[in-house]
Amino acid sequence: MSDRQSRAQRMAKPALACVKSAAASNLAKDYKPRAMAFPTMVLQSGLAQAVGFLAAKSGKDGKGKAYQQYFDDLAKVAGLPNSEALLQEALRADLPRYRLLTRDVLDAASWLKRFCQSLINDEGSRNGD
Repeated sequence: MSDRQSRAQRMAKPALACVKSAAASNLAKDYKPRAMAFPTMVLQSGLAQAVGFLAAKSGKDGKGKAYQQYFDDLAKVAGLPNSEALLQEALRADLPRYRLLTRDVLDAASWLKRFCQSLINDEGSRNGD
């Protein structure tokens, strides 16, 4: 068997780590709704507007911190260094790159959403706790 991982495997591993970290933090109850809604937001509004929304909502306190954590995690799972790189790439990419980036971000968002569904309950604590 080859050492090469599939694209899905390369995204699943960091997504699981990100969601486990969020589930263990005090951000879980605000993080999960971000993860649940973001893929639909991209499909309805487009990648640039969706990441622009995350950037606008990100902040240092309250729900803004959960937005920022989700934004950073999304960029990491999509293979970008940070949320700022994701925002700039979405705003500056030519059409072929924008379409590829949209696919990558949707895949990353789907992994984050799946793991949130299984690891964080609706009250914001870890499932099984």
